[in-house]
Amino acid sequence: MSSRTRQWLSLVGIIWLQSINGTNSNFPAYSSQLKQILSISQVQLNNLAFASDAGKLFGCFAGIAAIYLPVRLVLIIGSTLGLIEENEGVESMEDGVDIREREEAEEVRVVDIIKEEIGAKVMLTRLDFWLYFFVYFLGATLGLVFLNNLGQIAESRGYSGTSNLVSLSSSFGFFGRLMPSLMDYFFSRTKDMISRPASIVVLMAPTAGAFFLLVNSSDLSLHISSAIIGVCSGAITSIAVSTTTELFGTKNFSVNHNVVVANIPIGSFLFGYLAACLYRKEGNGHGKCMGMECYKYTFIIWGSLCFLGNFLALVLYTRTRKFCREKV
Repeated sequence: MSSRTRQWLSLVGIIWLQSINGTNSNFPAYSSQLKQILSISQVQLNNLAFASDAGKLFGCFAGIAAIYLPVRLVLIIGSTLGLIEENEGVESMEDGVDIREREEAEEVRVVDIIKEEIGAKVMLTRLDFWLYFFVYFLGATLGLVFLNNLGQIAESRGYSGTSNLVSLSSSFGFFGRLMPSLMDYFFSRTKDMISRPASIVVLMAPTAGAFFLLVNSSDLSLHISSAIIGVCSGAITSIAVSTTTELFGTKNFSVNHNVVVANIPIGSFLFGYLAACLYRKEGNGHGKCMGMECYKYTFIIWGSLCFLGNFLALVLYTRTRKFCREKV
């Protein structure tokens, strides 16, 4: 099989796997019905959302498997688990294969970057890692938590088109994931390319603004904010793959990146629990809260945290810009 044919088959396979795993975004569409049928509280509903995201903690095992096992064997393991049950652990296994497929492309595309090959243990001692970790934590992860709560947010505002809102956010998230590749293609025709940390700085600001816009009670604000958070979170998620390579090299890429995205279940629990507690407080202890007050302070806190993440992204860019200059 020629190299070009293998690349196209890999692309088709990855698209197919990502399409199947897209069902993970369905949770906010049926969360209200799930809460009612099971007669559970908002805090318990958040625990279900956390359980859905907790599988990313197994991503390190997928990364290790992608390094030491043949790709075919890793695919067989992932397919077997997929037949048993669709879960986040399977997605992590697929991401491990995806990451390995990208490594060769990253080595070619990222040029003139002075970087070290750093393992996970050493990476955890670096300031740049913790800056990067919390930037992701206060950016893309916050966006994911917003999506998990979107059904409850829409219901509390009296908005009836929850499915349409989830589709809007998910669709913009998809286009956000494509945006970095399109930008790379565009800037590849120019002299210089914008670094990944700089791109994250640019994307974090509108995300923070979108959270504050949600304090406005209009449906238009809800639509605009959902679209902005979706596209920016999706773009940061995609950019992060290349950022891990720029900062810590390609040799231990699979494990390193899965250590970074371990912040997702942590953020899913902490940010979701905060929102659930404020929701319960505004609902006077009852199961359902109606009105703008249900999430008003949550949006303010999330927006403030995202602005903090934007500042940390700027610090990371300042520290790494001399290492992240790309030339065609």
